Amino acid sequence: MHAKLKVRLIDDGVTLRLVEATILAGGHQKWIEVITERYRAKLRLLQSKPSRKRDEVLQLFEIIVDAKVKDRLLRYLEDDPEISELRITNSSLGRLTGVMRARGAISRCVADSDCFLLYASNASSPVIAWRVLGTERSFKALLVRLEKRGIKYRIGDISVVKSRGRVTARQEWILRQALEKGYYDSPKRIHIRGLAKLLGITPPALHESLRKTQRKILDEHFGSNHHPLV
Repeated sequence: MHAKLKVRLIDDGVTLRLVEATILAGGHQKWIEVITERYRAKLRLLQSKPSRKRDEVLQLFEIIVDAKVKDRLLRYLEDDPEISELRITNSSLGRLTGVMRARGAISRCVADSDCFLLYASNASSPVIAWRVLGTERSFKALLVRLEKRGIKYRIGDISVVKSRGRVTARQEWILRQALEKGYYDSPKRIHIRGLAKLLGITPPALHESLRKTQRKILDEHFGSNHHPLV
């Protein structure tokens, strides 16, 4: 069932109105099905970035599995042709964490939609709960991408994000996008003009938004009673 007929987002004319939603979708990522059904593992994806190849994504993962089959599961991941790169950062009793570059239609749709993946997890089922944050525009774009790829999904829940503390939801989303797209990397992977074009706002407006957000975060970190060292 397509969810687009069920979802009604309030349009109040605010360009960057934020929503947080859970999308339930399975299939299209064979390795997830295998580790879930064959090894009864629980998976949690913590971050996802698009790779150069069309269907690949670079993702941070955590797998919880019975310690008796952990080594077999790891060998499967190392031999799976859908996984072109695998780096294990921590291996303890019944738990694997690391980074992988792998093919995955759903992961790539999320990464390409400009939604921010908060996390994705399963409960011993190949159906993954994808928790995403984005603007109404980027969320609708994600649904369109899923439908174009023939991916069946349903929306578990959806809500409008309210401001948290002094930083507004809009400012937080812009800051997340700047961080995710590499604006704060050295060297930068994207500059102010490119990021502004991507977000659909002017470079001066973007610069001012980042400046105000950074100031609020610094004020909260150091306390409102800090004094300039002059």
